[in-house]
Amino acid sequence: MRSRLHKLLALLLAAVLLAGCGKTPETTAATEAEDVTGRYFLVASGGKVSAVLNENAYLRLKDDGKAVYELSYDQLEYKWKLKDDGRLTLTLEGEKLQGTLADGIISISLDGRDRIFVKGKKAAQKYIDEHADTILIPPTATDTATTPAASTEAPPASTEAPTTPAATTEEASTERPGPFDPDIRFTAVDQYGNTVNEQVFRDYVVTMINFWEPWCGPCVGEMPELEQLYQDRDDLLIIGVYWTEDGAAQVLQETGVTYPVILFDQVFQRYQSGYVPTTIFVDPGGHVIGQSYIGARSYAEWDEIIKTLIGK
Repeated sequence: MRSRLHKLLALLLAAVLLAGCGKTPETTAATEAEDVTGRYFLVASGGKVSAVLNENAYLRLKDDGKAVYELSYDQLEYKWKLKDDGRLTLTLEGEKLQGTLADGIISISLDGRDRIFVKGKKAAQKYIDEHADTILIPPTATDTATTPAASTEAPPASTEAPTTPAATTEEASTERPGPFDPDIRFTAVDQYGNTVNEQVFRDYVVTMINFWEPWCGPCVGEMPELEQLYQDRDDLLIIGVYWTEDGAAQVLQETGVTYPVILFDQVFQRYQSGYVPTTIFVDPGGHVIGQSYIGARSYAEWDEIIKTLIGK
């Protein structure tokens, strides 16, 4: 009887020891890595919080040490490493990008723009709701008006139009007392060689500034609609603003737009949502009115928005 009892105790002790041996340093490290792995959705770009959540724009940290950066179906795969002090490093072909990760928020510069990612859709949406239309981080030195060189990296903006409106359209008066003090001051040369600056705001009841890119299908697709709108409304000026010069001249020739089109300038940074197309409106006093509109729209939709803004 005593022998059987000893054998039973020995088996129990062996089981306990085996269970303890299973917890190796590697397992602990994997568990710690799992705490920060997952999808971090893009909530801010270039210093401005997104108007809506784009579920196709995220940075995914995987537990195998790889990170997938997706921007509307364009993907890049990095290697990631997180230090105890919260410093996050992404490495691609020997190039290292430095950022931070704390409390489920990643802050890092990607595609030449400071970007903020929040872990999980619900948390990301909450972040956008709480910080909408606020400036969080200043543009970096890489956010310039220079056209980026062609590369295999993901483009700087998404062509995905949101499925939900960014906010209720505000009805805004175009009459503002006081001197001409525009929100946006710029000087550029359009496709015809004409100089364009903020003084053009004075001559129209409303100016539409449309951010687009030649590689963006929805952007190019709506340009004929914008041209027709420009031709039909004497009270409207449209200014097209693009970043990527490659292919732009061909798009302008094919679409036949006659409204002024200029190269991106850093002064527009705070009004560019990070997605294209993005459109804003400016009154004769040079003040941005209403909201930012993300995504392409038809002639009728834009006409209705303008009527809401200026009352006619």
